[in-house]
Amino acid sequence: MADDPTALTRELYAAFNRGDLAAVLARLDPDVEVIDPDRTGRTHHGPEGYRAFLEEWLESWESYRVEITGMTRNGERVLVDVTQHGVGKGSGVEFSEPFFQTITFRGDRVTRFEVYLDRADAERAAGLRN
Repeated sequence: MADDPTALTRELYAAFNRGDLAAVLARLDPDVEVIDPDRTGRTHHGPEGYRAFLEEWLESWESYRVEITGMTRNGERVLVDVTQHGVGKGSGVEFSEPFFQTITFRGDRVTRFEVYLDRADAERAAGLRN
């Protein structure tokens, strides 16, 4: 695969949706940061931090998938418009909700994931807005 950040982003989301965590972890830089300012206010470090973030994010859902609805590239950063779809554990309630991620690459490795509820915050993180 070429080191095009948008192509790498599509591959990461496809691997996530098919449950291939090993493929996602293989693309993470050893010093990757996962920043979740809106929901938890925490930053996770390294592939194990990513795994912990993901486990916490998914613990309430019986099923969960993400859909890319838009991407904007700014150099090595990609702003991803995402719609998440899932079914709650126990409740069986279905949901569909947007959120935004900024993913930063160095070559073919992810060095930073940032998760936002507000697109303007994601745009600032991607360097697309002051």
